[in-house]
Amino acid sequence: RGKKPGESKVTIYRDRMLPKFPPLFYRWFLNHFPQPNQWFQARTAYCKTTSVWSMVGSVVGLGDRHGENILYDSTTGDTVHVDFACLFDKGHTLEVPEVVPFRLTPNMRDALGLTGVEGVYRKSCETTMSVLRNSKDTLMGVLETFLHDPLIEWYRREHGEKWEAGRIMKKIERRLCGFIENENIPLSVEGQVQKLVSQATSQENLASMYIWWMPWL
Repeated sequence: RGKKPGESKVTIYRDRMLPKFPPLFYRWFLNHFPQPNQWFQARTAYCKTTSVWSMVGSVVGLGDRHGENILYDSTTGDTVHVDFACLFDKGHTLEVPEVVPFRLTPNMRDALGLTGVEGVYRKSCETTMSVLRNSKDTLMGVLETFLHDPLIEWYRREHGEKWEAGRIMKKIERRLCGFIENENIPLSVEGQVQKLVSQATSQENLASMYIWWMPWL
């Protein structure tokens, strides 16, 4: 059915798409890890690796996280990302700009277990972000090479190649200092994680994603 007059994207997403595609990912763990101890270990691995990718991806601006770019190890439950062509906030420049810091759809949250984004996932996010922030100088030193050897996309600009690379590095540095986009007050690790998770799970944000990103899965 087409969009009804006056029907918003978030209404379509919440009232029509989510009921049509209920979370089923938890069944994958039951099917692949039938023994209780195996299931528990696999789900814990899923929670931890998903949280690490979430935090690292949000810092370096990793986008284009549709279903084909996120894989799952059927022997361990680990989350594995592929295709890193959309780094450094390139997703913000797409025809339909990406508005979530990482992929954390209802289907993914359901597989986290009874506690959802709380418990193991949140604690792992906070631990990962703390390590990233404490390693800011080392990480920025590695990324600094892009100022002197910009990516192909930066070379294609007729003016301001170094400025563009520097602007991206400055945004990453701000994130490692606890800043959220468009805010001028640094947050604690816990506050930064809370803000990022809220942005990633917001129905308004998910409803605004490109259709083939499939935010209902």
